[in-house]
Amino acid sequence: MKKTLLAAAMAAACAHAPATFATNWFQLQNNEQPGAAPYTFWGFVQPTFTHNEGGAVSGIPATVVSPVNGASVPVPTGLRAYNGHTALFNLVGPDLEHGDQLQIFRARPGVRGVIPGTGEKINYFVLAEFGNNALTRERPAVLTDATVTFNHIPGARVRVGLGRLPLGEEAMQGVQIMDYINFTTLSDQLLNERFVQPYANASRTHAAVVGAPMAMSQLNGAFGGFRDVGVEVYDWFNKGRWEYTYAVMVSQANGIGFSDDLNPGNHDVTARVQASYVFQGSGPKREDVTAYAWHQEGKRAFGSSDYTRMREGIGAKYLRHGLRLSGEYIRAKGMIYVAPTPQFNDIGAPAFEPVDYVALDSSNKADGYYLDVGWKFAPKWEVDLRYDELSKMTNSAYDERKASTWTLGGQYFYSPKVRLAVNYEVRDISVVHPEAQVNNGQKIQGTAAGVIGGSIGNRISAQVTWIF
Repeated sequence: MKKTLLAAAMAAACAHAPATFATNWFQLQNNEQPGAAPYTFWGFVQPTFTHNEGGAVSGIPATVVSPVNGASVPVPTGLRAYNGHTALFNLVGPDLEHGDQLQIFRARPGVRGVIPGTGEKINYFVLAEFGNNALTRERPAVLTDATVTFNHIPGARVRVGLGRLPLGEEAMQGVQIMDYINFTTLSDQLLNERFVQPYANASRTHAAVVGAPMAMSQLNGAFGGFRDVGVEVYDWFNKGRWEYTYAVMVSQANGIGFSDDLNPGNHDVTARVQASYVFQGSGPKREDVTAYAWHQEGKRAFGSSDYTRMREGIGAKYLRHGLRLSGEYIRAKGMIYVAPTPQFNDIGAPAFEPVDYVALDSSNKADGYYLDVGWKFAPKWEVDLRYDELSKMTNSAYDERKASTWTLGGQYFYSPKVRLAVNYEVRDISVVHPEAQVNNGQKIQGTAAGVIGGSIGNRISAQVTWIF
């Protein structure tokens, strides 16, 4: 009995590793420790408060001056109608109704363990989401993970079901041990996939597409959550202090949905390789330096056509003596989700109707990076600093926008299962090429885009993580 309880405690501890610890995510999330119990119930809750300092937009002018002939050109009423209204990026998601909000952002109960009678060769992992976030935008509860792992083939473990894709570091790590409250804009917008379908309900005028060709669309289903249903083959190999890991996953490219409705007939192939030098320790508490690279490619159905979607990245992470250094570069081609345009909640006529635009072709590109440093200077205290930058539509001077964020954070580890995090984000959105904001001798939309983007405010967040 004591042995069973100890094994269960070890498995739970691995699932709940503190944020300052490094680990092999494939080993931690896909497998159980030797001697693990047939089942271990666990989970976490994250009540979160967010305050946006940005307010309503003001300053979309009635007219602009043409750079060609100096004539005064009227700005459409459909754009000017949003003066006095708050842009979406200054509202708290996923509801996008208030600038300040306290909510149960995540609430995830789960169970994991080994299948009895298999010699610990088969294990499983199940996790559900009851919180208020983009995964539950259509239903109050969803499964985020439901996998079974087979450990029969030396050098090729096989995991099947709904689980994490072998993508970038933010996408791989468990959110209950994240060092920050929010994902970087880079990972959130390029890897946390928004599934879209053609927009078919336009009831009034909308902002015209001027630069690169884009399609009007509307969101369809929950966000991907860095997950998919598929088959993953992976393993890790140790040679002295070195550890080498690989993973290849073939998946249906539908996110957390088990059906094939979002992307019929298509699939993704995602692969990641990494190498780690372990300074000391093992499992979730080891200190190491890791370098990794990953690539994802597949097709997305939109209307009657399929379009190529590619994402890839390279990064590294160092952790020793309480000091953490990490960084990652990510780039994307095709199926670039641009944003609702204009970026507001619909206020009705005469305003332009907000529409989700997506740049379908593989000629459309985006890229960015983040750099992160953290220091656990005392057993219960840590400070963190991160800079992230995302440039979207880099192939079109007219459309290119850059979002950058400095995040200053602090964490207090009240106990191994209770943690308080506070973040202050300094945010900026800029029109990268204002000189290109000319349409037939006018600069109407470019002027409005600069005013709207310039209204973004800084953001303060506080979050308690309770692991049970």
